[in-house]
Amino acid sequence: MTRTGLLAMLLLHGAAAPALAAGGAQHDLVPVDPPYTMTSGLKGKDGKPAKDISGIACMPPREGKRRCLVVNDENTGAQFITIDGHTITPGADIDLVGGGPSPNTLGTPPSKNGCSGGEGKFDDLDGEGVAYAAPYFYVVGSHGCSRGKAKFKLSTFVLARIKVDAAGEPVGPSAVETTYRLGDALGLAETVSAYYTQDLQTDDGDATPNGLNIEGVAVDGTRLFAGLRAPSHDGKTFIVEADVGALFAQGHESLMAAPQVIPLMVGRGAGIRDLAILPDGRLLVLTGPAQGQTDVPYSLFAAGATTNAKLEPIGRLTGAEKGAKAEGVAVLGDKRILVMFDSVKDGGPLEYKLP
Repeated sequence: MTRTGLLAMLLLHGAAAPALAAGGAQHDLVPVDPPYTMTSGLKGKDGKPAKDISGIACMPPREGKRRCLVVNDENTGAQFITIDGHTITPGADIDLVGGGPSPNTLGTPPSKNGCSGGEGKFDDLDGEGVAYAAPYFYVVGSHGCSRGKAKFKLSTFVLARIKVDAAGEPVGPSAVETTYRLGDALGLAETVSAYYTQDLQTDDGDATPNGLNIEGVAVDGTRLFAGLRAPSHDGKTFIVEADVGALFAQGHESLMAAPQVIPLMVGRGAGIRDLAILPDGRLLVLTGPAQGQTDVPYSLFAAGATTNAKLEPIGRLTGAEKGAKAEGVAVLGDKRILVMFDSVKDGGPLEYKLP
């Protein structure tokens, strides 16, 4: 084992910050009726039907409707939707990373590349999470090596935000801002930095590499919380907290301040699949398999947004189509949440009621 690997293992077994441990037993959460209907299909890569929905966030309701943004992880952008009751109407696409690196992206591209597959082409964002904090929607790339081929793709190391008006429409031609600085934060993060730009998982499904990748994001206005699917070890997963103002400060200087790391004891083999902000300010944490485990359920927890707050189990998600992977959660209010799934057409939206 290399010195870096040994250090990472020691940190995972004994992080400086004590991990939040869940207390109490989980129970099954069942989808509530009526089901959601789509007026048309969501757009996947190259205009094909979307089957890789990996994030959703919504604005507060306006005239009884909600303006939301969803991301399909093989696209270069995201898509607006409108929710009216239990009807979802897809809207316009918005491009976020284009066809190549932009000179306007804040910060500097990552200099570290430990992906064993070498450098891949700049193409999809690999968008894995969406958040909303007025007046912005945020969309985060995976910030990790590609799964299987272990390629470093600069397009996936981008955090984007879209400024919108009260109706959820992008504000002007410069509504989209992008930054590389979340990668700086990950490279400086205690405990998990040694796993940054390290292989995630090999083509044969071997979970050993355990490299870092983001799969969820939440923003409370001043703080951005990046939920990590991996690394995961001995039941522990991690949230990396960074300052929004520093991430999107003008210029190309790198981020120098180390972020806060919040460890969570969510169960062996589990990693974060999405995050959202609850009305009481706590984080809603959606978890699932950190790699390809088949015995790890998709579950919900509530966690305080600090290193020493209580972690409370909410329940296991049931009722999804066979093979569906819960990857996006939006808080609708009054203990209502909407969950969207990867590997099913149009995200297979299901509503659940929190206990």
